[in-house]
Amino acid sequence: MDKQNADDRAAIVGRGNKDGAALFRTWFQDLTQVAENDGRAAYVFVMGSLNEILKTFDFPVVFPEINSLQTAVRKVAGDYLSEAEDYGYSPDICGYVKADVGTQLRQGEHPMGRIPRPGIAVLTNACNTYIKWAEIWERIHKIPVVTIDIPGTREGGKLTFPGDRDFENDKKYVAAQLRELITTCEEMTGKKFDIDKFREVLGYANDMSVAWKRIL
Repeated sequence: MDKQNADDRAAIVGRGNKDGAALFRTWFQDLTQVAENDGRAAYVFVMGSLNEILKTFDFPVVFPEINSLQTAVRKVAGDYLSEAEDYGYSPDICGYVKADVGTQLRQGEHPMGRIPRPGIAVLTNACNTYIKWAEIWERIHKIPVVTIDIPGTREGGKLTFPGDRDFENDKKYVAAQLRELITTCEEMTGKKFDIDKFREVLGYANDMSVAWKRIL
């Protein structure tokens, strides 16, 4: 790589870091405003967040894994972990979970601002920790928890593809659960599902995915 290309790459990376940090701060500022107005958010996980459905209903969305990670980045995770352990959680439990428990016990106090309380939790069965983690919010905040059951592989070495009977049956099964989630969101917000807004949100997600693949 010649010096000019190296300089260009460094400039792009530097701008990306700067712009990304600004977006990150804005994200937490928006969550802080929701919390200060005593608003509630949808809690989701990074994997299988169903963010597009939730944003269609204008839910503020919280990713607790990101919040927990930031306590470590800001070098205060130990305080949050200790608070969760003093509350009764074992040292063997996932640090992400305990950092979030510490955040809940502190009424959302966080090094990046303040995290709003959950009004609903949405997750999949992709990870057993997700299920047990959401049960904590359910107990603390008395909120509805929606767990989407994603069918797994039925036998070793057997994969299904579009058009296969098992694949099509699984697709119908998951789609029915998503329709139930939409109904729950309608009941909670008093808003009807707007398919055009949903398509708009999906478009943003798809554009971002394409851009990310270009970077890779």
